[in-house]
Amino acid sequence: MATEKQKSNLFGFTLRNSIKRLLIISFSLLLLIVVLLAVSPSIIRSQLEKNGKEWVGRKLTLNDLSINYFTSTVKLSGATMYEVNDRDKFVSIDSLILDVDPLEYFSSSIVVEQLYIKNLWVNISQKDSIFNFDDLVAFYTTENKKDTVSIQKTNDDEAYLFSLSDFRLNGGTLVYNDEAHEVTQTLNNLSFYLPHVEWGRGSSNMDASFKLTEGGRFGIASKFDSKKGDYLLHVEMDSLDISTFKPYTKDYLNIGGLKGLAYGKVDISGNINTVNTLTIQGTSSLEHFALSDVSGRTFLGANKIVCPIEKLMPMQSLYQLGDISIQAPDVDFELFKDSNNFYKSFGLDEPETNEKPPVLSENHEETPLRYSIKSLHVNDGKLKFTDHTTSSPFVYNFSKAKMDFNEIKSDSDWVNGKASMVLNERGQLAADIGFNPNDAAMNMKVNYVISNFQLSDLNIYSMEYTGYPILYGDMYYKGIIDIDHGKLNLENKLIVHNAEVGNKKGSPFYNLPLKVALFILKDKDGVINMDIPVRGDLNDPQINIKKIVWSTFGKFLVKTVTSPFRALSNLINVDPSDIKEINYTYMDTTLVGKREHQLNLLRRLEKSKPGLDIELVYFNDKTKQQEEIAKQLELLDTMKVDSISKAFDSVRVASIKTYLAKQSNDSTKIKITLPSSSNLKNIGAQPVFEIKYKMEGQEQQDFEIEEE
Repeated sequence: MATEKQKSNLFGFTLRNSIKRLLIISFSLLLLIVVLLAVSPSIIRSQLEKNGKEWVGRKLTLNDLSINYFTSTVKLSGATMYEVNDRDKFVSIDSLILDVDPLEYFSSSIVVEQLYIKNLWVNISQKDSIFNFDDLVAFYTTENKKDTVSIQKTNDDEAYLFSLSDFRLNGGTLVYNDEAHEVTQTLNNLSFYLPHVEWGRGSSNMDASFKLTEGGRFGIASKFDSKKGDYLLHVEMDSLDISTFKPYTKDYLNIGGLKGLAYGKVDISGNINTVNTLTIQGTSSLEHFALSDVSGRTFLGANKIVCPIEKLMPMQSLYQLGDISIQAPDVDFELFKDSNNFYKSFGLDEPETNEKPPVLSENHEETPLRYSIKSLHVNDGKLKFTDHTTSSPFVYNFSKAKMDFNEIKSDSDWVNGKASMVLNERGQLAADIGFNPNDAAMNMKVNYVISNFQLSDLNIYSMEYTGYPILYGDMYYKGIIDIDHGKLNLENKLIVHNAEVGNKKGSPFYNLPLKVALFILKDKDGVINMDIPVRGDLNDPQINIKKIVWSTFGKFLVKTVTSPFRALSNLINVDPSDIKEINYTYMDTTLVGKREHQLNLLRRLEKSKPGLDIELVYFNDKTKQQEEIAKQLELLDTMKVDSISKAFDSVRVASIKTYLAKQSNDSTKIKITLPSSSNLKNIGAQPVFEIKYKMEGQEQQDFEIEEE
């Protein structure tokens, strides 16, 4: 048997060997772990590249991956995710740093202490409603359904916390390709900084900015309270070139070009749990705005448009704007027989579809629209009006337009404002404007005054409708447009100076005696006063305002020529009936004082209006006159009665001729005409000299105007 000493040596040797083996095994395991940890990034990188489609849905490549196990930091560089075709890049990153705190996971927290991404590049493509990432959405949706585990929490469970700090993005690029509209948008220099965000327990702030390659810069700052759900997003926009949005207008507008630079500072606030609280406030402006048609001609523009946003709550149909200012607007309006250039460009002349409006549920109540504009100001505006409905285009220019309106509200009964402008570089227009904002087209009133208006500017319309060219003349025009529930009432008071028209040409739309009417209407100083009211009902869909105006104007001219007594009486300040006709009875032949007074008035009129032809046309029912002579003189001899009757007629005519010759020393051009005895005006007429007026050298005509 071994001695105790020998046993002790043996056990000591055995113990030392066991410890040695344990140390060797432990060191080997530690070395293995270190080696595994050291090579695991390469293994992970290799496996990601090998199994990328299976694990994340797309092919992946990764230049380098490193992990610092002591600081829990992951770094990668040259990472790329490809499109479905495995060739084109979808997302790429030059470098990424992720620093997490894994121990916080045991306290129901996911804590990311740093996330830094450099030179992120993303390509988004869309064709109609299909995006190039739809397969990824489907992939992760499917995966989530397979892997979902239902976890029930008690009311005492603590809310799970997600914490992200020091999130930075530098040098990012986003490329958006809209294949349907053939548009490629690129956001360059994307920068993003999020100092801290907590989801589930606290609040967070975020700052971000980026630039567009076509021009423009965006800046975003936000605050979010994850517990309450309150958020505030501050957005700043500087020099955004809106021409990049032009392709998106092709489904709605038929335009050739869109230009302008947009600016703005807007706060968007609300609560994610209550959509109706979405509120927008701030300022916005647009500079060097221009819309052009398909031919490249600018038809709508403005140097600057400023629109303060006091409060917008879209979900509650509330729109409150501040003092809107429009500087130097420029409008080019063209009227065609079937439409106008604005309707063509905005697609408003296309036939309406028979689409039925959406059917609302019985419980659905549409929120009424509420809006307000604190004030509206337009300065230095221009309008070019071109009418292509005439034989040759009519062009008229309005300039230095200025408009000012006080507060406009949806619940206002009436809104008042003022306007002024220069007409064709000479005339002046000033107007007081009022309207009901809920139905302005059917309820409005405009009091306006036009001065120094050149009649020759309307020469094309004059030729088109009357056949007379306007040589020269200027006009003072005071008018009232009053529309009350669609009932149109136009009061037109015109004062025309030195109007002259040429000889009639062509075949006008209306056979109007413009030249003669203007001649008759002129007073001794060459001034014409016209009062032409116009009436109509805009509720009638067949109404044509242009026809109503011209019909009313035409009737006024015809009445002036066919019944000029009122106009001529104003020239010498007498009763119109005194210069309308000279009346006798069958048994009366004496030129009494009243008739002499009427002849004196005709002489005054002749002197006051050179070029006026005055004619006295004698009518008499000779049969009735003979009957009256036979009755009054108790004569039965018809030959004698006829002789007396002829003598009566001769005396009346001769006495007037003699008186006129005596008063004018034979210089008068007033003549007496005896129409044929078969003239219908003789039937039933007592002896009368009807006074006819016409312009010297013009033939007497019968005029008619189309009834509306």
